[in-house]
Parts: sequence; C-alpha cells; structure tokens
Amino acid sequence: MLSPIISGAPGRLRSGDIGTRPGSVPATPTTNVIDELPPSHPGRRFPDELLISRDPQRFNTLLNQQITAVQRASDYLGETEVALRQLARPLDSEKRYRQLQRARQWVARRTLLTGGTIDRNFQPCLDRPARVIFQCPPLQALLFTEQREIITFALGEGTFRHWSSLVIEPEMPLTQRIFALNRVLGQSHIWCHYELAEQRLLFTVPEDRWALLSHWAVRGGGVCFPADSLTLLQPQPLLSFEQQLQALLTGEPGAITLTAEQAVRHLQYERQKLYASRQQVDNQLEQRPARLDAAKAQSLAEHLRVQLAGYRGEYRGLNQALACQANLPLALVCQLVDSR
Repeated sequence: MLSPIISGAPGRLRSGDIGTRPGSVPATPTTNVIDELPPSHPGRRFPDELLISRDPQRFNTLLNQQITAVQRASDYLGETEVALRQLARPLDSEKRYRQLQRARQWVARRTLLTGGTIDRNFQPCLDRPARVIFQCPPLQALLFTEQREIITFALGEGTFRHWSSLVIEPEMPLTQRIFALNRVLGQSHIWCHYELAEQRLLFTVPEDRWALLSHWAVRGGGVCFPADSLTLLQPQPLLSFEQQLQALLTGEPGAITLTAEQAVRHLQYERQKLYASRQQVDNQLEQRPARLDAAKAQSLAEHLRVQLAGYRGEYRGLNQALACQANLPLALVCQLVDSR
C-alpha cells in the first residue's frame, strides 16, 4: 500500500509543467514543485504534434526528431508522476486496485510508449540508445589470471551464432585487458568497464539486444573456462529504478527498497534535466530566421513545381536530395546550388 505523499490535483500534466531538481530547494513542498515552473513559451504547446512537420519553413528533419524525443520522454515521466500522485490520494480498495493495475501496465510499456527515450532507470537517453547495465562475475577472472589463455565468445544460437576471440597474456595490465575485451565484445554491442570503488566488472548492452544474452557463452583454454565445451554465461542486471517501481506498485513484501516520495523526486529531477534540454531547443528556434511571407512562399512553390516537372517521374532521387538538404547548413546548400 502506498503511503500518502502529496495531494496534487489529478489529471494530465500540461507540457509546460516541469519539476525541479530534488534537494535544490529543501523547504519547498513536493506539492508545489511542478506548479512553480513556467512554460517555456506562454500560450504555445510544446510541441504542437508528436512530430512537428506542419512548418517545414522553420523546422528541419533533425530538429523535429530532437523535439519529438524530448517531448515523448517528458510526457512519459510526467504521466508516471501523475499516476503516483493519484495513488497518494485517499481511494477505496476497488479504485486503488484498478489504479495500481493501470500504473503497473504503464511502467511495463515504457519502451513502447517512449520510443526508447527513457531507459530502465527512468533517465532520458535522447542522444544514445537505452542501455542495460549488468555484471557477469565469471568473466572477472579474466582480469587477474596469470596464465595465457585464448577466450572465445559465442552469442546467439544455431547458424546465427556470432563468434569472437581474444588472447589473455600474463603480462597484460588491467587497462589493456579491458581494452581487449571491449574490442571483441564491442562487435556484439557489449561494452565493459571496471569500477574501482566497488572492484567489479560492469557491462552495458542496448536494451533491444538484452534478450540475446540468454544465449551468450564462452570457451577458454582450461584455465578460467573449459576448453572442451561452451560455458553458458548468466548476466545479472543491476537493480534498476523500473524494478523498484514495479515492486512498489506490486507491494511485494521484503522487495520494496523505494518509497513513493523518493520515486516522485527522482521523476522530478529527470524532468528538470529535460526542461534544460527543452530550453536549449527553444533557444535554437528563436535564433532561426523568420517565416517566409506569402509572396516568397508562392515563388518557392512555383520553382519546386518546375523542378518536379523536370524530373519526369524520378521522384526518389529528388526526395533523397531534399532529405539531405534538410540537414545541411544553409550556406553549404547555397554554395552547392550556385556551383551548378
């Protein structure tokens, strides 16, 4: 059962409402944190649609994607926070059960709803794929073995299995061994690093490839791993915010390590980081040139009609040219056009 935290008004959050970083203003109650932040532009929803494409004179393709990623991540974090706020309100047992069920389904559909812009720790990943951090204790022996051994990794099963190998030499220092592991495992989009504080070897892999690690095996030379058979590795993901939130919503006895208030503050902190990213995008929009007037737009449309007529049906090449132009600086486009 969730303990009461706040009694904010239920309902869908406005896109301009963004939380503040926890701990920055200790005296501010959780209830008032979101309401105190103003929208970036009064009277303008951000963005107008899921993907801004109605104003091609001002927004190019790359900027559309950036804005959409920020909005999807912000919307998901905001809706998750609203769900936790609603559970903090007094509800009868039937309504609370339905609300808990909806919240669990909402958290379980994170990847689909966010398009990969929020990872398992509910942190924005706008410029990188969402990753899973895990450990695999048997592989840590490769960092400290004092005997030469040939290590072969296998990922997948059957004819689709991918093989990669490396040689561990006794004189190799720790950094060189990690570099060798990354050079080999990187072919399968797996990367590792060593945490000195915890003295453990950690790995990362994109979330969409996590399921493949159920068929991850290794063969050695009889020192760290047997040479006559493949040893199935069992990667262990680190405890994520998503798992803790699911335990909180499920009410599993002994498995709850996260309180509802801690969850809300974490979501507010991540939304504050998105707010900073959104401000940067808004600044880029303000610096872009003004909209074209009607006469100029008509002239460009007529020019485009002539160009389309000249291609005589070869629209694929024209479409590729336009797509490239949308992501090139204006000065470079003008230079290429003038050179012809």
